[in-house]
Amino acid sequence: MILLEFLFTEESMRSTFLLAAIGAVMISGCSTTNQQPNAKVEKTQHMTKEQLVGEWACMTIYTDQSLKAADLMAIRHDGTFSNISTSSFPIRLNPEETLFTYTRHSTGSWTLEGNKITYLFLTQGNVIRQENKNSPLWEEIKKDKSEKYIRSIDKKIYQVLSTPSFEDNSVTLTITASSSGKFKYYQAFRDKKYKGFCAPITQLKGLPAN
Repeated sequence: MILLEFLFTEESMRSTFLLAAIGAVMISGCSTTNQQPNAKVEKTQHMTKEQLVGEWACMTIYTDQSLKAADLMAIRHDGTFSNISTSSFPIRLNPEETLFTYTRHSTGSWTLEGNKITYLFLTQGNVIRQENKNSPLWEEIKKDKSEKYIRSIDKKIYQVLSTPSFEDNSVTLTITASSSGKFKYYQAFRDKKYKGFCAPITQLKGLPAN
């Protein structure tokens, strides 16, 4: 789950096109369909607040940014939450091929209105960036002489994710289906809808392989 206003500010619009361009190459063989969970989920209009309270493992795919966000979310009865979110670049079916990850801890409050969950971020920790030097993609990148280009994208992602937001500090997810304690959702931004999936941490096997 990412505050998408970060990725689409005027200052970072150029990085959007860079990510889309490199993503088109690096997502080859990896479709959004493959990234979606294959668990049977029946359509429903609402989940109750009681059903949402607990510890969740969630994943959201931002295909046009070549980013995948994995969240470990604790939702509490008192209307607060805490979250550890790790974004991976680029999107790969095999996590060992990921080049960079960006992890941040956050806390805040949450509300449920109909089928919409809104998370209001009150505190956000520093972004911890890690480079996977053992990724086999580095060999391909060096052959293509595009390492400088890739590192410029990494730098931009880190800068954008590390920039505090004073205008957009909330995320709203729309639940589209739920079954057996799991649920699907989308995060809307401008004319796009980014799909995601949550399962109780005790049911991690219900999440797609990444």
